[in-house]
Amino acid sequence: MTEAPMDGIECPACGHENISGADTCEECVATLVVDQIEDRETAALQSSLLRLGPRHPESVDLTATLADVIGKLQKRNVGCVLVTGHGEELVGIFTERDVLYRVAGLIDRAASIPVESLMTPKPSTLRPSDPISHALHLMAVHGFRHIPLIDDDGRPVGVVSLRDIIRFMSQGVAVA
Repeated sequence: MTEAPMDGIECPACGHENISGADTCEECVATLVVDQIEDRETAALQSSLLRLGPRHPESVDLTATLADVIGKLQKRNVGCVLVTGHGEELVGIFTERDVLYRVAGLIDRAASIPVESLMTPKPSTLRPSDPISHALHLMAVHGFRHIPLIDDDGRPVGVVSLRDIIRFMSQGVAVA
């Protein structure tokens, strides 16, 4: 068991600053007792995806055209656009990689092609409270660079990217 520093201890799950000696976070009730803090990266990866500061998702309706989606990717300078159904639930994702691999030869008809025909349907998703390690695992196993975050009703509430995780880890996040 590692003692907390005199100035308090930061919760590895939510980032809340707790008083020294606390065993659980007063904000999220996560345990603050970490057996070995030497591996800060491992502890950081157990932090909630909320610690990454997920961006608000750019989204379009299922009926949007390829031209609409590519325009949004360019205008918003993002790597993906989430596609939502009539109840605003997530039904697909369209990424910059889709532009490279699926759109070749179609650009002259971009205004008439529905995004539904080119998107990745039923993308893998996570909840904002899931640990960063879950996102990293999905990215590594499936080759994703973006993971949509959804609420309990399946509506998109954020997006995390591999770049977000790399930035977070390179900041040398202190978890104790």
